Amino acid sequence: MPGLRQGLGRLRTWAVRWSTRARYRALGIEAVNRDLASRTTNVAEVLRAAGARIDGPGVIHGPLILHNATPDYHHLRIGENVHLGRGVTLDLTDRIEIHPETTVSMGCTVLTHLDVGQRPLSARMPATRQPTVIGRGAYLGANVTVLAGCDIGQVAIVGAGAVVTRPVPSGARVAGVPARPLPR
Repeated sequence: MPGLRQGLGRLRTWAVRWSTRARYRALGIEAVNRDLASRTTNVAEVLRAAGARIDGPGVIHGPLILHNATPDYHHLRIGENVHLGRGVTLDLTDRIEIHPETTVSMGCTVLTHLDVGQRPLSARMPATRQPTVIGRGAYLGANVTVLAGCDIGQVAIVGAGAVVTRPVPSGARVAGVPARPLPR
């Protein structure tokens, strides 16, 4: 029986990858984005099929919102044993790296750009883009927002609902809006 289960698992993986690639070729990355926004199973396989690098096993819940993925998901790298909760939003304008053993809880948003568009503010706030890295073993509580370029260090803890407006050093504990260090 274990051999049959493994064979069926491989067949399901192949089918998800094949259908994702076909959808991508026929309808573009927005069709894959729509699929991920409602999918609750086989999320990692869809990400891989559309160009993301996922290094190993972990838990990637759907739905997952991917924004500005042009032309594919090549800006996304996820390490081993990463946990992505439901309803996570990832802005793929630039590179996002989520290192191994990291938890990104439900409802988190990780940004890589700021652009007010063709508005009067654009003279004072020009468009910027920066990669964002979540370090090994870090923990982001529910509904955390990480702004572009605000890397999270190794084994850092970011409390639920925090807005990270500057890099968080390794081992730090931060919370609040904007996120500030917590007393030890």
